[in-house]
Amino acid sequence: MIKKQQKWIALLVTLTFMWLLQVSTMPVAAASAAEQIASANTEQAPSFIEEEGDSSYQPKKKSALPLILIGVGVVALAAVLFLVVLKTKYDITGAWTLTWQYSGYSQLSNTITFTGDKKSGTFMIGSATGTYSVDNKKVQWVYSGGGSTTYTGDFTDKTNMSGTMISSGTPGTWSAVKKATTTSISTPAAFDKNANGEVQK
Repeated sequence: MIKKQQKWIALLVTLTFMWLLQVSTMPVAAASAAEQIASANTEQAPSFIEEEGDSSYQPKKKSALPLILIGVGVVALAAVLFLVVLKTKYDITGAWTLTWQYSGYSQLSNTITFTGDKKSGTFMIGSATGTYSVDNKKVQWVYSGGGSTTYTGDFTDKTNMSGTMISSGTPGTWSAVKKATTTSISTPAAFDKNANGEVQK
């Protein structure tokens, strides 16, 4: 639920932060200002001059509230920035080089291709197929058909993942590395030549 509302939370925190900045720059409350004016009116000029020259006079300390509000706003903004913008998005779709090894068996490797979205879809490895699911960093895929084979694990970064598996009661381990996507470049078709060596269009 929180993931779905991240954009609204970011907007709310941003508006709150701007409001806090506005509050911190507002003038002193009117009641305090009225007291200062009344106090100034009751004083006589000579007395005022004497007090002005009094070395014991100390200015009032500024309130720390604006600084506290600004600090809270900055922390909240940083938290939202991390949750919404900087949080790593893992994408399992595409081709991966899968390496696995069952207990007591040799290590094997093949290409596994995930088709769907970042959360769920289908996969194919050789002639075998199945379904996969992703929850943040956690991944799982299960083969269809005979022999219950389940792979579970985690992303270690955007292009690497690893974990454990079990097939018909036999445990094992696996790791996968995402293949780089390459842009295919079309090459011009070869021209045919006739008997006289002329190029035919």
